Amino acid sequence: MARMKLKKRYNLKKIIFPVLFIVLICNFDISNIELKNSNADFINEILGSSNAHLIKENKNTNLLYEFISSFNNIEIKQPTSILAKSFVYNDDNTVQTFSYIQNMVVSDPRIYIYSTHPTEGFVGDKNEEYNMNPNIVLASLILQEKLNKEGISTVVEERSAADYIKEHNIDYKYSYVATREFLTNKLKQQSDFDLIIDLHRDATPKSISTVTINNKNYAKILFVMNKNFPNIELAKKFNNIINEKYPGLSRGIYDRYSDDFNQDLHENVILLELGANYNTFDEVENTIDALVESIKELLK
Repeated sequence: MARMKLKKRYNLKKIIFPVLFIVLICNFDISNIELKNSNADFINEILGSSNAHLIKENKNTNLLYEFISSFNNIEIKQPTSILAKSFVYNDDNTVQTFSYIQNMVVSDPRIYIYSTHPTEGFVGDKNEEYNMNPNIVLASLILQEKLNKEGISTVVEERSAADYIKEHNIDYKYSYVATREFLTNKLKQQSDFDLIIDLHRDATPKSISTVTINNKNYAKILFVMNKNFPNIELAKKFNNIINEKYPGLSRGIYDRYSDDFNQDLHENVILLELGANYNTFDEVENTIDALVESIKELLK
């Protein structure tokens, strides 16, 4: 009798576990999985999701997702959660030296530029003049140089948010903790900046991030603002000037009301997306020229 009960229990286990496995598999949504043709496409797909501040968080009730997330803190549909655990921020091929070429020493600057996500890159080879990969930091340096040549005193943050989060052992998604400290320290030295730019690179298809104006290709820009702060007025003014001078260059103002992006620290802080991951650096440089002309008008 005991042997029969044991056999029934064993048979029951043989039924339950396969059924449970099938339920989990059926509950796993593979509709968003897309095969890539090359390693480069795959890497671009991962790095293209690096703008975590634009990704709205949705509660996931999928049992398999919750099971995996509870054990290793990895979200299957968010590949950046894998990067946050393993990405080497100080890789010379990606970041280079970030206490870099502060190419102009400026006193009493009017503009302060920093990048919360300094590893965001563009299409193209290493820039020979600066010996840097085409990323958002290089864009900041070139913007600084051009503004200074126009007589608009500009400084770029010398510290790297990527280095900061590595040194403090915090996740990539908390990069704003680093730049909040940078900005707070800078404002203690000087509080009367006319413009403070957190410069980013977006992650969208090139058809969305590119515009042709007078037979020249530009990387589009996007303002990411929390409209609950007075900073929105400066963003609107800036956006209007750009639209007048370069119609179609701006994608507008994205209202991300659930995050502050350090815009609570100073009324002239704006977050500016400059192009996207599939833009060439030539397109980015064209947009930098347009930004310089627009900033001259903004601060006039």
